[in-house]
Amino acid sequence: MAAPRKTPLTLLTGLSTTLREPVLDAMVDATTVAVVVDQDELPGRGVLTWRVFDASGPIDAGEFSVGDDCGACQLIESLLPLLETLIAREHWQHVVLAAPPAMEARPLASTLVATMPEIEVDTVTCVVDAVLLVEQLSGDELLDERGLALGPPDRRNVAELTARQIEYADVCVLANAHRSMAPERLHNLLLHLNPRTTVVAADAGGVPGAPVAKLGLFDYAAAEAWAGDLAAEDRLQPSGDGVTTVLWRSTRPLHPARLNDALEDIVDGVVRSRGVVWLANRPTQRLRWESAGFSASLGTLGEWADTEHLAECTVVATGVGLDPARLQAVLDACLLTESELATLDWQSLDDPFAGVL
Repeated sequence: MAAPRKTPLTLLTGLSTTLREPVLDAMVDATTVAVVVDQDELPGRGVLTWRVFDASGPIDAGEFSVGDDCGACQLIESLLPLLETLIAREHWQHVVLAAPPAMEARPLASTLVATMPEIEVDTVTCVVDAVLLVEQLSGDELLDERGLALGPPDRRNVAELTARQIEYADVCVLANAHRSMAPERLHNLLLHLNPRTTVVAADAGGVPGAPVAKLGLFDYAAAEAWAGDLAAEDRLQPSGDGVTTVLWRSTRPLHPARLNDALEDIVDGVVRSRGVVWLANRPTQRLRWESAGFSASLGTLGEWADTEHLAECTVVATGVGLDPARLQAVLDACLLTESELATLDWQSLDDPFAGVL
């Protein structure tokens, strides 16, 4: 007996709903149904609005309530019945799901892969603004400050969201490319952040210059591996046009106070960095390192004893106009010195990260 046919789904993300519209229009043909979720009403009324349409016009519309908990979680929970209903009608051969601006593709795709066997995530497409891309990746503005947070618990910043949307995308549509002074640099930056992605420039009307849906590009294992926390040589791309990615490694632990004092210097000129680090006062713990724009964070990943790796520090950092030697020197200065390694009671060191780890 043949397996049931899966309906391909293209997932569309991006911070600007205005730039998303012409890309969305290019995706919708006679065989496609689109589900578009917006968050304009979220700050005032606490709801996400949705609309469904195909090439013939509007089909349905409604709203999802969002409480004080995880807005992304509530969105996913509310979307699944709607998608199931559309698939069950067997009227369309392709679904486009346009996520709200502050939604990352990863949790949506992971849920669809795990819970909806009737759907095959086919392509993840992200729309980025060529005029604002470097600014969005470089600042520390919170989504909440722009009225874009998915609920009160959402403390992400714009740079973090932008980087994560790019890192999970099979296709990045470079909108407003005609208004950029350095489109090749932006193309290069996108590939440094995600070598898996295909960059497609849009024309002056915002229409992509090549297909951006139904491409069969999504590979869940590859997407998850790239979005993960480990850093390695395969994240390095050739430097060019001012864009550089640096791999920093050390088999010595970091001094927690010196690391805390150097955070601003570490992220200076870096748009994105990720890795795994070892703090001297937490000798058994593997810690996730992540930065986006001017914000950096640490999180727990487990114990070194549970891995095949000896304790070490490994960080990959990407920047525009980044000085690799300066960054290496700043990070090296945060390590325990040879004399500290020999004489210091590591676990007695003050812990400036006690409140977050």
